[in-house]
Amino acid sequence: MEQGKGPPIRFGIYEVDLQAGELRKRGVKLKLQQQPFLILAMLLERPGELVTREEIQKRLWPEDTFVDFDRGLNRATNRLRDSLGDDAGSPRYIETLPRRGYRFIAQIEKLKEIGHITDRMPQQVETAPESLTSGSRGFVRVMSRPGLVIVMIGIASLVLLGGFFFLRPRDPAIESVAVMPFSNVSGDPDAEYLCDGITESLINNLSQFPTLRVMASSTVFRYKAREIALQKIGDDLHVQAVLSGTLLRQGNTLIVHAELVDVKTGTQIWAGQFNRHVEDVLAIQSDLSREISENLRLNLTGDERQRLARLSTEDAEAYQLYLKGRYYWNKRNPEAVQKAVRYFEQAISEDPAYALAYAGLADAYIYLSFFNVVSPRDAMPRAKSASLKALEMDGHSAEAHVSLGYISYSYDWDWAAAGKHFDRALALNPVYTRAHSFYPLYLISSGQPQGALAAAKGALALDPASPALSHYVALQLYFTRQFDQAIEQCHKTLEIDPTFAVAYQVLGEAYLGKGMNREAVPVFEKYRVLSHGGPDSIALLGYSHARLGERGMALAAIKELRAYSNKSFVPAFFIAVVYAGLEDKDQAFLWLEKGYDERYNRFAYLTLEAFWDPLRSDDRFSNLVRRIGIPP
Repeated sequence: MEQGKGPPIRFGIYEVDLQAGELRKRGVKLKLQQQPFLILAMLLERPGELVTREEIQKRLWPEDTFVDFDRGLNRATNRLRDSLGDDAGSPRYIETLPRRGYRFIAQIEKLKEIGHITDRMPQQVETAPESLTSGSRGFVRVMSRPGLVIVMIGIASLVLLGGFFFLRPRDPAIESVAVMPFSNVSGDPDAEYLCDGITESLINNLSQFPTLRVMASSTVFRYKAREIALQKIGDDLHVQAVLSGTLLRQGNTLIVHAELVDVKTGTQIWAGQFNRHVEDVLAIQSDLSREISENLRLNLTGDERQRLARLSTEDAEAYQLYLKGRYYWNKRNPEAVQKAVRYFEQAISEDPAYALAYAGLADAYIYLSFFNVVSPRDAMPRAKSASLKALEMDGHSAEAHVSLGYISYSYDWDWAAAGKHFDRALALNPVYTRAHSFYPLYLISSGQPQGALAAAKGALALDPASPALSHYVALQLYFTRQFDQAIEQCHKTLEIDPTFAVAYQVLGEAYLGKGMNREAVPVFEKYRVLSHGGPDSIALLGYSHARLGERGMALAAIKELRAYSNKSFVPAFFIAVVYAGLEDKDQAFLWLEKGYDERYNRFAYLTLEAFWDPLRSDDRFSNLVRRIGIPP
């Protein structure tokens, strides 16, 4: 039996229209791709009998089709089972005979037909005249003329009543959505990385479509593990739809349930459940993205459909290792980022062509340099190499372009290259959080203060409750010497999150810019506690004491920094900061030269930082700026 032949068939609450190629549930059409439907048609051709894998392969995957048949068959069968609400472990409809094939085990009922309309009344059937059948291949057999008249009157009535079944306009596409962090209901902390990974993958996949506004991961992850009504979340984020889901891991089985809700009406747009083996997590991600995009009613182009279907890797083990890497990288502390490096490297070892794993490795090395775990000379070339490898594998990697943009201006001191990478990244993924974090910093460092502040404020407008984006606005205000506004913005950041450490750093620096050195001290002391005594907090405290004339405390800070360097990398930049506060210019420039050789990232903002003011009149400062190549 091939699609397009045979009468409609009913089993349970389902009906299969072979002519239309449709599966219906209680009369409502379900969305089912062609291959799963053809498998169902083959099984219904011989109910109760074995349909072998070889037969299915011959019919659906002929010899000249170059695909992985086993994987393709498993995915198609899983999608069919999902549509039928069936379970391979305790099947009601489709029984699996391991390594042999499948068998349809439910009772079926063949229905008489008029085109795509089924009728169970016992009517006399005859072949329609050629004049009736020649214009429509769908009307293969019809009822007697009286019956036909009744049906045609019924159809006309439906049209007059609004044509619900035939003329109903397509619902408008949804233009904004928030994907909430999936909840781990397994009771197994080790499954947490899968929840976060599926959430981020969905956000990244849906962000590809220019007609759809998708909330960034930094926004939605604030709602993680919080019991808030979806309609309230929708109102807070100003989106039309919210997707939520749960993940249950039982041994080697994953059960993922997802629900898409219209937040204005509170009605369910779509819900689905996917039962898979853990190694099929890639298929879950792909199927979820497809189902959601279809139910958001997006008018996708052929290219967009291909991008949505494209998997970042075919290796499930590599994908899980990558998700673990991102899970630890997102913790943003030195120990976790070092773990992330190991997971990304294992993912690359598993799949050497895995672009996202290379991009993740680049991000991890950038953070190891940022946290002063590894010197820039050691970390940044590795980050650059990994980013370039990611682009070699996938030229559409927004993650890799952002990393290269940051590396280009903060380490290579190549602002032109940085601009190209950031522009490309924002075009590829407009909601990628790190792009919105680094892009304003690139703009301000390249002499575009108005653009930088506008970009930072624009990002914050999309996510007003983000402490990170509020911080980047404060940073731009500080760099442009709007110190009062910077102080006000830092307080707004701390209202959102009182433990957001770097807000205290910028707050203290704004006080220094205003000459409020005494007020800066307790702020930097708070920063030192929250940042676990990092070298920048020691240096800024030392600078404050130097400006207050407390020379002994400033020199003690320098001594502490040099001792700290015996156990961890300490940028020479920070020792230069304290000497600048002491106005010991020779020592300050000596250490700045060492920092120049180290290529520490904050050299890109040398012309902007207020604590260098005691050195600006010295020719050595302008010479250093010229050698770095900072745009005027």
